[in-house]
Amino acid sequence: MLAEGHKEIHKAATSLCLLFCLLLLVCVSGDSSTAQTEIVKYQEVRRLMWTKFEIVAYGTERPRLVEAANAAFEEIDRLDRQMSNYLETSDLTFINRNAAYAEVTVEKELFDLLKLALDYSRTTDDAFDITVGPLMKAWGFFKGQGRLPEPKELKSVLAKTGYKHVRLNTAARTIRFDREGVELDLGGIAKGYAVDKAAEILRESGVTMALITCGSSIYAIGAPPNQSFWRVDVSNPLDLANPVTTIELKDNALSTSGCYEKIFKLDGKTYCHIMNPQTGYPIEEMLSATVITPHGVDAEVFSKVLMVQGVAKAKNFVKRQKEIRAILCFRQPQSTVGTTKLNF
Repeated sequence: MLAEGHKEIHKAATSLCLLFCLLLLVCVSGDSSTAQTEIVKYQEVRRLMWTKFEIVAYGTERPRLVEAANAAFEEIDRLDRQMSNYLETSDLTFINRNAAYAEVTVEKELFDLLKLALDYSRTTDDAFDITVGPLMKAWGFFKGQGRLPEPKELKSVLAKTGYKHVRLNTAARTIRFDREGVELDLGGIAKGYAVDKAAEILRESGVTMALITCGSSIYAIGAPPNQSFWRVDVSNPLDLANPVTTIELKDNALSTSGCYEKIFKLDGKTYCHIMNPQTGYPIEEMLSATVITPHGVDAEVFSKVLMVQGVAKAKNFVKRQKEIRAILCFRQPQSTVGTTKLNF
């Protein structure tokens, strides 16, 4: 009987031990799950494409966020090395030096972007033009020192600008200029393209909450934790400290072009770095244009198109587009700013 009693006590003790281990395992598993679902923030800024690129991302695993952001930054750096006209070794520099004298074979991705840029020129009546490089130089904006070119000089430069001077052979994937002096400048499209590529890499890496900022070009993936949108301020071009409005952004791109970053003053007049390719002169009526679209490349290009078109044409242009929202800021009497929201 005593032996039987010991057996029962031993069984009970064993059962209690097993129950305790099971409860301990459940508690540990619960703590691990909580740790895994904790949201962490990653944020980094790097200087690329002659400006600052910033990525803010949220997720449950910081190493994965770091790896995804590093891949995105590396892609932006690769694009810069290919598309910059400031680098002696870039593909674009090689094109600018040689395409007036012979057919130049172009890497597929760059060729497709050049083709897209020329399509933008055709569909906007040359309001967007990647051949304005000589105009930028004539007005001194390349070196950051503005100057007023003589009419004779402008006439000579205009003879070398315009997308019609660029010949693309899609079958052979080559480019040729029809005269000497033609140059390509991708400064009005490359950053928007870069934020698109960065967003694509982050998404492929499983990032669902991120904001990519490159100067005035922004791409929003999802929304921050416990928020419905990313909130982005649109600056007043005459008072940058005070926004004219705040945009709620989610899975969309935003780009602003404005006459407040690169300007110079001469004889009481302010000259903006955004050129009208048809006249050869800087634009005057518009102060800034902000465009919200699903793609960064469209947002950057169209923000410049609206600046060149002016208020009336810009309104008509946006009304014809289904996926564009825009905010126009323009000059009014007594140095005030007029604002118009389109398709909101």
